[in-house]
Amino acid sequence: MDRQDDQGDGSRIDVEVDGADHDQEVATPALTVAFARGVNPGKWARIWNERRPDDELRLVRVDLDEQREVLRSGAVDVALVRVPIDTEGLNTIALFEELPVVVFAKGAALGEHDTVETAALAEEQLIMAPLVLGWADQADTLGFAAPAAPLTSDPEAAIELAASEVGIVVVPQSVARLHQRKDVEYRPIVDLPPVPVLLAWPRDREDEALEEFIGIVRGRTANSSRRSAPAETPAAAAPQQTGKRRKPPKAGSTPGTAAGTSRGAQLAARKAKQEALARERRKKRKGR
Repeated sequence: MDRQDDQGDGSRIDVEVDGADHDQEVATPALTVAFARGVNPGKWARIWNERRPDDELRLVRVDLDEQREVLRSGAVDVALVRVPIDTEGLNTIALFEELPVVVFAKGAALGEHDTVETAALAEEQLIMAPLVLGWADQADTLGFAAPAAPLTSDPEAAIELAASEVGIVVVPQSVARLHQRKDVEYRPIVDLPPVPVLLAWPRDREDEALEEFIGIVRGRTANSSRRSAPAETPAAAAPQQTGKRRKPPKAGSTPGTAAGTSRGAQLAARKAKQEALARERRKKRKGR
């Protein structure tokens, strides 16, 4: 299904979600961007529309097991992906990190503290495979080494089951916020690592529209966003000389200052004049 998001300024962003019928497409977008569930590309899409109002930007939501495939197959041009992902053959830029959280029914014992540790989850029913890093390392101690088949692979459905006190869901915080309900709560899991979010695109893919979007995500201005990012080295960061030649200093001037205009030059000239007058007066006295 396709959804058209009206941005309120006359511009339009096409958002494609699961189950889209590609046979009904009538126009080729200038750029197709995939985004992991919970990641919000809205800010960058609005900037795109401001700079390129005549070029369609298509957004496609993907889940963890799809994000590598859509890039490999060429179904999308660039993607906002969540780690873990196989980055072989991809260029990536680290954007930000998300907290891993556990979602549970409102009023459950897990909500007694502001944070939880994985050990507190050992007796809970895991509704779906966690979408966070580090969980496999904790599986043996938690008793999830050989868990029963997940009840669902859809985060929204899993959180709905959590609301019914069926079990818990472990997801990045943005996913918990996306599917927030009045009958569930979530808490950060302090002993799991944060979940990185990356911008990723195929290494062999280069075109002007892609460079524009990469520039927008990296915060480059409209005047510079169409250029590839320079190498982040000290030499590249140093200001470049313009090649203009400096005019030679005028006679009697101090290097770096305009002749006769600096306070130091004026005082030196006055002192030299006073000394010359003093020498003249001494000569006159001797001649008497």
